[in-house]
Amino acid sequence: MIKADEVRDKFDISPESAVNVFDLCGERFEPRIIIRFTDIKSMEGLYLRQTPPEIWLGDRPLVRRVFNCAHELGHHVFGHGSTVDELTAEGESGRSFEPNEFLVDTFAGFLLMPRIAVLNAFARRAWKIEDANPQQFFVVSCSLGVGFETLASHSFFSLGLIGEAAYRQLINKPGLPAIRKVMLGDLAPARLLAVDTHQTLQSIDTEVGTGVLLPMGTVAEGKVLGDGVDTPRGRLFTAAAPGTARVFCPDGSWAAFIRVMQDKYHGLSQYRHFPREEGDEDDE
Repeated sequence: MIKADEVRDKFDISPESAVNVFDLCGERFEPRIIIRFTDIKSMEGLYLRQTPPEIWLGDRPLVRRVFNCAHELGHHVFGHGSTVDELTAEGESGRSFEPNEFLVDTFAGFLLMPRIAVLNAFARRAWKIEDANPQQFFVVSCSLGVGFETLASHSFFSLGLIGEAAYRQLINKPGLPAIRKVMLGDLAPARLLAVDTHQTLQSIDTEVGTGVLLPMGTVAEGKVLGDGVDTPRGRLFTAAAPGTARVFCPDGSWAAFIRVMQDKYHGLSQYRHFPREEGDEDDE
């Protein structure tokens, strides 16, 4: 936890704010840490201690890639040697207990979800975390760039902000498809990113094919997002193509950038949101 706080302090990242770990590694560290998105399915992540250092991320859901990047960053921050984290089952590394892996997992959790940031995310929305329903947990997890279950587990095991009964209820039911169904009914997409006016990041990452729920009345510039559909919870778009879309409320009360990468993108992190043209190859 101390190391995670030190990293946030070093780069002047507010403890109340979310952090984009890809941008943190690739733009703030000196030397910059090269982030490679790969199509390797048997690997969670890999850290190479060299000059410049590199982090490779396996073919996993975007929120998992976020956590894995923070995990591998932990190896860098703690001065560990080159490591590879292989995947043997969904959400499991298959390893026996290894102190260094536990250490960097903890680092990743507190870097992405420090106590103040989690409490602030609920408070900004006038929600109490101890009473929050699954839909509210889902919205907050989107605002922090982490998975729903990752936030629930961290809130219980690491932060002690919810009790075991609340944690079990979040984890055991109703599940992400049901959460999306409650939020959007028949319009619920297979993947959803919920963005509201309480976001602390100005630029929010997602992938082609993901539904993007934005505040009511939001206008999206360009063709990166498809046509919006009004729902009782906001305007629902679909991430249609790689690129960056400015989104805003016409009354000037809110604006943000939605950065869309190709689904299952592999290539260098700094190019992940570049528009693609026919015949383009991924950058190696």
